[in-house]
Amino acid sequence: MSDDTPSAPGPGSARQISLVFGFIADTLEWPHADYQALIARLEATGKPALTITLDDVLSAYTAQQKARSGGAAGQQGMH
Repeated sequence: MSDDTPSAPGPGSARQISLVFGFIADTLEWPHADYQALIARLEATGKPALTITLDDVLSAYTAQQKARSGGAAGQQGMH
């Protein structure tokens, strides 16, 4: 291994992690029904809570954001 090989994830990875955690923080301002719909989307992955990945969170967040903005037939929450 050369001396210039990074030993930790690079700045790109840190930005991605920060972005997803920022999205998670944004959900604190969502209406209760939308937040519960996000949780339902995460539960729908079928994974134990401690094995859900940042990609799972980002996918659920994106889907719920589309639902909140009317991108999914104008519905709020997951029905």
